[in-house]
Amino acid sequence: MLTYKKENGFPLDILIETVDAKDKKKEPWVRYESVVTDPGGNVIDTFFHSSFRARVHWANGFFKGLKYHD
Repeated sequence: MLTYKKENGFPLDILIETVDAKDKKKEPWVRYESVVTDPGGNVIDTFFHSSFRARVHWANGFFKGLKYHD
């Protein structure tokens, strides 16, 4: 689990839980599924990716979007 906490300077708390994705098409590449939630358990987003580092890229883009929106 990857956690971004408001007390560390982020605009809000989010939790990113990542698991191996079940490959329904039997594709040859490894992929993961991440579910992003707030501390209350509300799902913000779900996405698939092939690299663990993609979780960090998603969070950076999400926080930049929030900053832009404000």
